[in-house]
Amino acid sequence: MLPVLLTIGPITISSFGLFLSLGFIYGSFLVWRLARAWDLNEEKVLDLILLTFFGGLTGARLFFVSLNFEFFATDLFKSVLITKYPGLSFWGGLLGGWLTLFVFARRLKFNFLQIADLAAVGFLGGLILSDIGCFLGGCGVGSLSNAFFAVPMVGIVGKRFPVQIFEALITGLILLKIWPMATHFHNFGKVVSLSLISLGLVKLVTEYFRALHQGGYFLSLAMFGLGVVMYYSSSNKSPIVDVKLILRFIAGLFIG
Repeated sequence: MLPVLLTIGPITISSFGLFLSLGFIYGSFLVWRLARAWDLNEEKVLDLILLTFFGGLTGARLFFVSLNFEFFATDLFKSVLITKYPGLSFWGGLLGGWLTLFVFARRLKFNFLQIADLAAVGFLGGLILSDIGCFLGGCGVGSLSNAFFAVPMVGIVGKRFPVQIFEALITGLILLKIWPMATHFHNFGKVVSLSLISLGLVKLVTEYFRALHQGGYFLSLAMFGLGVVMYYSSSNKSPIVDVKLILRFIAGLFIG
C-alpha cells in the first residue's frame, strides 16, 4: 500500500518501521502504567521491556527468514534490512518474547505470572500498530478476494483481503476488554491466559484469509490450548464444571 512514507536524502522512513516503533512505544506505555498501578520497580520493568522486545523482535525475524529462506539465501544481509525487506513472524515473536520474559523475569526476581499479565497487555497494544504497519508495508498479505473492501498490495498480483487491518481491529477490541481487568485485582495469570485464548481464536480465524498457511492453524490451536491450561491453573477452577455447563446448555437447545 505505502511501504515508504518519507525519504530525506539517504534516509528512508518506511511505514512498517515507523508503526513497529510506535507499537513498541505504545506497548511500553501500557506496561509502565500497569507497573505503577501494581507498585512494581519501574526501572526493572523498563529493563525487562527492552529485553523482551528485542528477544521477540529477534525471534520474529529469524522465524520469518527461516520460512522464506529461498528469498534470503541469495544474500543473507537482506535478513538484517528489516525496513527494506519487511517481514516478521507473529509466532516467532511470541516465542522469542515469551522465552526472554521467562528467563529475565526470574533473574530480576519478578513473579512470572504477574509480569506476564503486564507483558500480555503491552503485546496486544504493540500488535495493533504493527499489524497496521504490516498492511502498509505489504507483509503478511491476505488471500485473493473479490470483496468490495479488498485492496491491492505492493508487489502482489490481484486484490487482497486486508487481513492485517481486520486483525488489528479485533485485537483492539480484545485490549479494551482486557485493560480494566489488568488494572484491578485478579489472580496472577488470568490476563495473559485470556489474552492467549483470545488471540488463539483470532489467529485461527484470520489464518483462513491469509495467502500463505505456514502452520498457522496448528500454532493457533496450541496457543489457545496453552491459554486454557493457564486459565484453569491460575483460577483454581475445574474445567469439568464448565464443560458440564456447556453440555447442559447445548442439550437444552435440542431438548427444549
